[in-house]
Amino acid sequence: MNSLNIGVVDDHWLFLKGFVLILSKLKTSYELNIILESTNEADALKKLNSETLDLIFLDLNLQQTDGIRLIPKLKELFPKIKIIIVSMSTDVKLVREAFQKGADGYLSKNSDYEDLSLAIEEVMEGKIFFGKGIESTYRTIAEQNKLTSAPVAINRFTAKYHLTKRELEILEMISQGKSSKDIASELFISKETVNVHRKNVMRKLEANSALSLVKIARDFNLI
Repeated sequence: MNSLNIGVVDDHWLFLKGFVLILSKLKTSYELNIILESTNEADALKKLNSETLDLIFLDLNLQQTDGIRLIPKLKELFPKIKIIIVSMSTDVKLVREAFQKGADGYLSKNSDYEDLSLAIEEVMEGKIFFGKGIESTYRTIAEQNKLTSAPVAINRFTAKYHLTKRELEILEMISQGKSSKDIASELFISKETVNVHRKNVMRKLEANSALSLVKIARDFNLI
């Protein structure tokens, strides 16, 4: 059985301890090792520097800061870490922002054991997870933006790989066989800027060539 090193960050001490207890008894395909417990950002980051985590459960309301701001910090410092938000809020704007910042999953604090177990399994498989009560919020986001099936796929793709709008635009142009010079001309930016975006896309998608970028784009029905 594979093991996962897990952290929990929540500013309510009783909830934090209760959640850790639930995780310790949860049945999944992984052995769960809870090695970090924290109630605030500074303490969490300090402990993270001495621990290696695979997955962190993060509340959005923290002492002296908020979880939304902490998400990109965690992703920048620890690119491979998976982040599941655990919050009382299912507000459309908040859910959208959490995924835009790099969250891999979102659970309501009203979730049950099954939802929690499924969240761990799917997020560790590289999927984006919407818990019970969050799926309807996601559909609301889609309806508000009048998304069709193709943009939904693109939205999930960018959420998974944390691509910016510009990076996705350049990826699509690369998939069309356009050179950095051609892309720079069409977007009215320098060739050097295009190359920076190209390198960032390749790093995020763990691709080593333009061909592998195209394959990924095809796999997600982007082209």
